[in-house]
Amino acid sequence: MPIRSGPLNRPRQPEHGPDSMTGRIASFCLSRRDALFWVGVIASLLLATGVFRLGFDSSLDSLLTRSDPYLDELDLLEAEFPQSTEIVFAFLAPEGESVFTRDRLQAIEALRERYLEIPLAGRHSSLLDYYSPRNLRRLFARDFREYGEAELAGLMQTAQADELLTGNLLSNDASLAFTRIRLNAEFADEAQRLDAAREALRVRDALREEFPELYIHVSGEVLVEFSSRQSMLEDLGGLLPFVILACILAICGFFRSVRAGFAILAHTLLTLLCALGTLGLSGFSFNTVTAIAPVIIVVVCVASSVHVISIYRQGLLRGMPEAEAMRFSLMQNIRPVTLAALTTAIGFASLNLSSSPAISDFGSTVAVGIVFSWLLTAALLPNLLIRLIKAGNGSTDGDLLHRAMDRVIAIGRRRDRQLFWFCSAFAAVGISMLPLNETDFNRLDFISDAAGLRDYFDAVGERLDRGPSISYAVDAGARDGAIDPAFLARMEALLDWLGERDEIESTASVVELLKTVNEMRYDDPNAYLLPDDSETIENYLRAYRFVQNLDFPLSNFLSVDRSIAALTVNARPMSNQELIDLNDLIDARFEATFPNADLVHGSGLLVFARMDERVTVELLQGYSLSLALITLTLVFGLGSVYFGILSIIPNLLPAAIVFGFWGLLVGTLDPFVMMLFSISIGLVVDDTVHVLTHYLAKRREGEDIQTAVAHAIRTAGPALTITTLVLTLGTTFLMAASTFYFQQAARLLVPIVVLALLLDVFYLPAILRRFDKLRSPARAGCG
Repeated sequence: MPIRSGPLNRPRQPEHGPDSMTGRIASFCLSRRDALFWVGVIASLLLATGVFRLGFDSSLDSLLTRSDPYLDELDLLEAEFPQSTEIVFAFLAPEGESVFTRDRLQAIEALRERYLEIPLAGRHSSLLDYYSPRNLRRLFARDFREYGEAELAGLMQTAQADELLTGNLLSNDASLAFTRIRLNAEFADEAQRLDAAREALRVRDALREEFPELYIHVSGEVLVEFSSRQSMLEDLGGLLPFVILACILAICGFFRSVRAGFAILAHTLLTLLCALGTLGLSGFSFNTVTAIAPVIIVVVCVASSVHVISIYRQGLLRGMPEAEAMRFSLMQNIRPVTLAALTTAIGFASLNLSSSPAISDFGSTVAVGIVFSWLLTAALLPNLLIRLIKAGNGSTDGDLLHRAMDRVIAIGRRRDRQLFWFCSAFAAVGISMLPLNETDFNRLDFISDAAGLRDYFDAVGERLDRGPSISYAVDAGARDGAIDPAFLARMEALLDWLGERDEIESTASVVELLKTVNEMRYDDPNAYLLPDDSETIENYLRAYRFVQNLDFPLSNFLSVDRSIAALTVNARPMSNQELIDLNDLIDARFEATFPNADLVHGSGLLVFARMDERVTVELLQGYSLSLALITLTLVFGLGSVYFGILSIIPNLLPAAIVFGFWGLLVGTLDPFVMMLFSISIGLVVDDTVHVLTHYLAKRREGEDIQTAVAHAIRTAGPALTITTLVLTLGTTFLMAASTFYFQQAARLLVPIVVLALLLDVFYLPAILRRFDKLRSPARAGCG
């Protein structure tokens, strides 16, 4: 029975006609191209003034999630037990030897003579100055040069027996010694802190040159800030120019036109100036994650320009005048470029659901850049391309790529069944391996190595066999409650339980302090016991206050009103998940031991470890939201509910497959790699949008599926191939970034964008051939 003619099955008029919405927009951009060009340039230059207001936030606090309730507890502990900012030098003797030799002690002495060269330097603590609160004696009663080898060996044994000393200034085997320099940095600004770090590195280098037989390293909060800042500057100043240059050269090579490269260079630079200037005017500061955002903006900006240039060149090759070729390009590209920009911006903006400032700022930065890229594509490119690229300039960009697309079309038709089932099976295998991934990471991966900090942590971790130091406080809830005998007895029981655990290296609290004073009073090791009456406890605390070592003041153990007792747990080396598990065990034991007290979690390392789980949940929520919004956008943009939903398949699969194989080959994901799961859909949707837009345009004109598929691949395929190669090239440069997690991100992004292209030119057509078969041409376009 013949199909009855009607509005649903009658072929529509071409949607790219002059009277269509895209036609009217294209006409406006062309007729006002000179005005739009100068408005774009002037606005860009005005916004560019904000670039000079950009700041740098090099603290690790910018990485921490703000949704963790432990942050409030961390602030409470820092208020009750403020800690001085320190720079720590580590002196390591060769393996199997000790630092108790004249030559090696001379290096520690040299630092004692020079440490005041470091700006903000205050107090200095080392083996040479150590005064034991236990026996009220100095470790070195006279100049170390006056001791013989046998005497130094005896001092080493004395030092190894002192738990306070081995817990702070010396390793158990005496092969590692620390010198701690406390800085007067409470009111110091960023420049002063960076100067202190810079000078500390200079002193370290001078000591290394003078004492080559020692391994000398330095660390500290100001060194971490300095290292992070240096990494940001290296990534921005080093990677960004190379990415821009590489992308522009690639464009020049693909189009065989220097002028095309110049046009994209102008578009890219003005986009960067607009985006960074706007952020600067808003008071934005780069951190270790957002420092790489300009690189992503450049790559996305270049990729979006390629579509306009490619189809403009196709128009010229068909013999069209420049203005007509540009009208042809704009009418073909307005919808897919707009949809691609919107969906990509949604993908990055979804990162704002993360409570980590670094992640949310990264998403906002790239999203702002994408918006400006889209605006300047309409304002600048038509004028630039018409002026720079004339008919007959360069040679066709289509020879190689169009021949390649014709082969793709032929393979798709000839191997349709095999391609569909192979891609489906490949996707199923990849997705099945997703559960192999575990959300864990090495905390040190987030520390830049620009100042050699990784060497410090690796060497110290190996010699000390000590992992994270976890700070707690027990709040008794009443004045003097933390020195009540019953409270202290419960705390001793908790400490005894901790001491029995293999994962605990040592603990420090007021309980050990009182036991030590009691032992000193009776001069009997068997008297290392906790007093059981309030008067004795008061007397011991008063006595300790008179003889206390400035390195171990009473204020480190008790709050001013003595209602809160500090507790430090030194764990052995462990992963983030093991740290979280240990904390859960301590919480449970505390609840059983202290029914009427509160445990305050005051460790930044613990908050950092917990960030993994919390950020992962937030990013998955953001991913779900972005997927829903992108699908909804495509439903309206493509004018079809059916094809909007169908687009989910090629948008989801690239990241799902790559993350599945990552689970097999690597198996661990950190929060900043998990970002990719949210932003990948924004990056890969560009391919899907262009293929489906051109496909539906032909279907709505009444063409059959095979013809529409061939038209979509032949029209969009060359530009998609170029954009994929540009994305791959730009992303590959991330492997040269200063931070490990960007190198890791590059290893994931490159296969994702390449796989997205392959799925869109091979798998998506196979899907369309099957799932669009039962729909009439008109219905294929109306959803």
